[in-house]
Amino acid sequence: MSNLPAPTENYQEEDEMNAVAHDYGVGKEPVARLRMAVVGAGSRGASLARAFHACPEWELTAVCDVEIDRAGKLAAQLGDVPWFETIDELLDSVEVDTAAIATPLGALHGTTMTALRAGKHVLAEEPLADSLVRGHEMVSEAQANGLVLMTDHPHSFEPAIQKIQKLMDSGSLGEILFVEALLSEPNLLKTERDVFWDLAPGNFAILDQVLPEGLAPLEVSAFGGDPLGTGRDCVGHINFRLSNDAPVHVHVNRLSRAKTHQLLIAGTRLTMVWDGGLHKERLQVLDPCLPNQQKHFSPYCPEPEIPQLLDEDGPQLILEQQTLGRMAAELAKRIQRQRGGFPPHLPGLRVLAMLEAIARSRSIDGQASRVMAPFPEDSDPDIAGNWSQSILWSK
Repeated sequence: MSNLPAPTENYQEEDEMNAVAHDYGVGKEPVARLRMAVVGAGSRGASLARAFHACPEWELTAVCDVEIDRAGKLAAQLGDVPWFETIDELLDSVEVDTAAIATPLGALHGTTMTALRAGKHVLAEEPLADSLVRGHEMVSEAQANGLVLMTDHPHSFEPAIQKIQKLMDSGSLGEILFVEALLSEPNLLKTERDVFWDLAPGNFAILDQVLPEGLAPLEVSAFGGDPLGTGRDCVGHINFRLSNDAPVHVHVNRLSRAKTHQLLIAGTRLTMVWDGGLHKERLQVLDPCLPNQQKHFSPYCPEPEIPQLLDEDGPQLILEQQTLGRMAAELAKRIQRQRGGFPPHLPGLRVLAMLEAIARSRSIDGQASRVMAPFPEDSDPDIAGNWSQSILWSK
């Protein structure tokens, strides 16, 4: 690694990073297990339930879904935990510390507020709410009761994404030249939300974590289309600029026949390419000055060979379940006050600010719209200038 630019010379070797990643949350002082209820037993809720059920910091206490048969089926798979039809029935019947809310967007605000008003910490599905106003209302309720409200942004806990963050923080890339992100998931039946609200939150959460300034552009422009007449934009383009005038382009697509999730960040020294569709070498670091874009090194790249058949939507990779496990461990540390730093609700609010600015831009034919991004005013003052601290490798 001696050929790397100076800012990266102090980083651990790849095998050491692998050990840290696999040992995350292991070897700590034992603490009482927290009690978790999962509200929503669809594919996302089922994945969360399995992750919390397997996490040593948690005890899965109950599941809930308006489709009671689905709730019962999931509960039976996880050791016959109690299951309920409504969150009110659940809260009246079972003692829990936290609720993971994996409902459709229209029910997310009301369900989350019910849990918060009952004194429960909440992990909420992305996006945090269906409007920035409702997102702030949820945050205010949590803060007033001393509760943790965190958004379910699973890619933030993937080691390859956190390696990007670490390299960005070190200055290894040099000055950012441009950023491109692509997410396509072919599913035309998913028309309850337009493609911006459906697919963009995941990309925004990643950018909010890895960009040195977070996701806080002054303005954003967006255009999309609905060529099949589904009633919602099903393909869209989002454009904004960083403070150094570097352009950022995010493309989201429900019409593509290929499922793709990629992020490219080009700098004056190095270029990073993350491909969420790969099982191996999800992150490559390239030197544009070397012949044929030779790699400097391959950062943390787990190699899951065998998928796990976990739900009706198909297989879920072992890596994805491990990532959810890290998210569950981080939520426990937040609740137990073992982790400080940026407030965990902040990424969710910043993503909502972007989505609302996009909606305004779409309403004025793609003209730029101001982003009302919240700032970490309640962060630890020692790190307020760099609020997006690495979760996996933080001290």
